[in-house]
Amino acid sequence: MKTAATQYRLGLLFIASLLLSGCASYEARIEKGHDLAQNKYFFIIHNPSDNHALDHRIAEALQARGLKVEMGPLTMMPENTQAVIVYQDRWGWDFGEHLVYLQIDAREPQKSQAFASASLVTTIPLRESSTVSVNRLIDRLFAGKKS
Repeated sequence: MKTAATQYRLGLLFIASLLLSGCASYEARIEKGHDLAQNKYFFIIHNPSDNHALDHRIAEALQARGLKVEMGPLTMMPENTQAVIVYQDRWGWDFGEHLVYLQIDAREPQKSQAFASASLVTTIPLRESSTVSVNRLIDRLFAGKKS
């Protein structure tokens, strides 16, 4: 027979697990017939409202995979670019600034429609660095589910 204290602890544990289970969502989607691993030359379009150097974090994550990466405005894109990376971010403040939303899209240089997309959405502040979040999204882009 369970005591009242045990039931109380189990109830608190259940409530805590419900609250913490929805803290972050990482998702990825890649269209059939596309595989980012087939691309070696990437160009990241710098987002002028990026005050956190996320383009550099994305570049570092791609370079860690042995890929060639350049970044800047679209007009600076090299001719040998195989995939263009664009990103959108949102930050929140809760006793410090933290990333609450990041979407990274990959598209062909001549097209505006993304063939791969990975996103992070948080409901409570993550205590991980933006570098960790970017690496998780890049990992998902290269191992994403085909749609």
